[in-house]
Amino acid sequence: MDERRILFKVEHGYDRNDFYERFHEYRDLLTGLTYDGLTEEEVRKRVEELKAVPLAESINGFEMEKVDFILDEYETRLTMFRAADFAKIERVRSGYDCESVETKIFAYNKVIASFNGGMNRSLAMNELEKARQLPLRKAKFHLLWKTGYDRGRIDAFIADLDTHVYDTIR
Repeated sequence: MDERRILFKVEHGYDRNDFYERFHEYRDLLTGLTYDGLTEEEVRKRVEELKAVPLAESINGFEMEKVDFILDEYETRLTMFRAADFAKIERVRSGYDCESVETKIFAYNKVIASFNGGMNRSLAMNELEKARQLPLRKAKFHLLWKTGYDRGRIDAFIADLDTHVYDTIR
């Protein structure tokens, strides 16, 4: 388990109740995006509304850096290109490793965000090439549980994402 996801109480940090409310709101948005038919635009709008309101600080709260890391992960997952399609990709035995898939997809989305934020076209093309070069590792086989993303659907999703990013930059 990643230590950045383990929260401890500290003397001065984010209020625990505020964190739990925001965390559950993000989780509900992700569930709604996956199963309940929320649109990506509705989710993006709600995430921006939530980000505009800072978390309260308290004497016995959670570590600020770790809370920011956890919430940033959810925000990235909720606001990325075609978030609903990615959320619906099934996990299977011996598919692609989840961490390598998410790293590659987040790299593509970072290129989109950077280019829309004013990045030079040639720098964006270099970053796109770096994202293309990121490897997709095969997940380890476990008999009892699903370990990775479905290869066929991930390959199709990444091909579509690559085309979209290239067309955006070009």
